[in-house]
Amino acid sequence: MSVNARRLRLLSDHLTDSMLAGVAVLTGVFLVLPTCVVVLASFTSTSYLSFPPAGFSLRWYARMMASTEILRAAQTSLIVAVLATAGAVGLGVLTAFPLVRGRFRGRDAVLAFTLAPIMLPSIVLGIALLFFFGFLQVRLSLATLVLSHILITFPYVVRMSAAALVQVDPALEEAATNLGASSWQALRHVTLPLLAPGLAVGAGFAFVESFDNLALSIFVAGQRQETLPMRLFQLLVSDIDPVVAAVSTTIIAASFVVLLTVHRLAGFGQVMRLVGERRARLP
Repeated sequence: MSVNARRLRLLSDHLTDSMLAGVAVLTGVFLVLPTCVVVLASFTSTSYLSFPPAGFSLRWYARMMASTEILRAAQTSLIVAVLATAGAVGLGVLTAFPLVRGRFRGRDAVLAFTLAPIMLPSIVLGIALLFFFGFLQVRLSLATLVLSHILITFPYVVRMSAAALVQVDPALEEAATNLGASSWQALRHVTLPLLAPGLAVGAGFAFVESFDNLALSIFVAGQRQETLPMRLFQLLVSDIDPVVAAVSTTIIAASFVVLLTVHRLAGFGQVMRLVGERRARLP
């Protein structure tokens, strides 16, 4: 390769990297800027939403904390998210093992099928579940809400668990059993600790997806159950005031805390590696 050709290639690579960096920065600004606007607007001292905020006040957070409807909705969201995450983790691990370690035809099809709930629009899935529960004559309640949230969070755990499990050498489990450990002991003391980062990532995404979900919850919650996003939607419909921004900021903060916890447990490199996996290398 001539000197001129090499310089031209280096210049082309530099321009490409610069363009990609610019796109990344613009995308980050586009995603973060609206969030910053909502957060700042929640501290306004006026009785209406304004940006930039006119003064600084915590009155809308105090009003939010004094609202029994908002607190009850937050409690419901927390209960549903915890139960849905626990169910998704259990089912996700049980599904990931045969997908990675099993020997049967159609594993790729089964893996694709497990991702179907997050590929379908939430409104379409909500309508389908509404008709399904109606066909079974099941009354909409907290149970239907939790089951529906398990359905939409389950794919995250399966994907992350499969991506982590495919990197675990089965020889480690065989070595443990050869040293006298039972299959359960090998699973508990060898395999699951190695899967912990993947499970943490999957559980974190599952919790955030459940806690923030609105479109599906509207169809399957029933009349007696109201999640925090549903309460926020009702506030937007009835009366738009800074309480809406305060509730939105609370949801953002809760999601950020969960993702920060995942980062602390799994490490940023592990999170990005698992999230960036396009396809688990199934044997």
